[in-house]
Amino acid sequence: MKKIIFVCTGNTCRSPMAMFLFNKIAKDRNLDYIADSAGLAAYGDPINEKSVKALSKIGIENINYTSKSLSFYAIDEAELIVVMTNEHKNTLLNVGVDENKILVLAGGISDPYGKSEEEYFNCLENISDGINELLKTL
Repeated sequence: MKKIIFVCTGNTCRSPMAMFLFNKIAKDRNLDYIADSAGLAAYGDPINEKSVKALSKIGIENINYTSKSLSFYAIDEAELIVVMTNEHKNTLLNVGVDENKILVLAGGISDPYGKSEEEYFNCLENISDGINELLKTL
């Protein structure tokens, strides 16, 4: 099974939402992919409650997730690293990650942290659009 890792900053909002959505789609379509997620500044916090609510609106329930930092092991085992912003991409490039292994999802996904539930759902819709485009290339 091929592995994709979604990466954002704190790994409590964007990248976990992307991971859960991608894994649902991959399972539904019987794709040979599995996704994980991590953050560049993650500290073991639970997934943001507004992320959970946004995912539940599209039928993804029973979510239990704790943020984790991106490791070099995870980078090595991933076929593709999907980041949320160009800044995330530049951070990875600065530590020697192969540029061909990095993709900025949908040209960039804004961080909904601290914003309304509606903004989290809008963020999830943008992530969904980006994943649908990504799936066309896999």
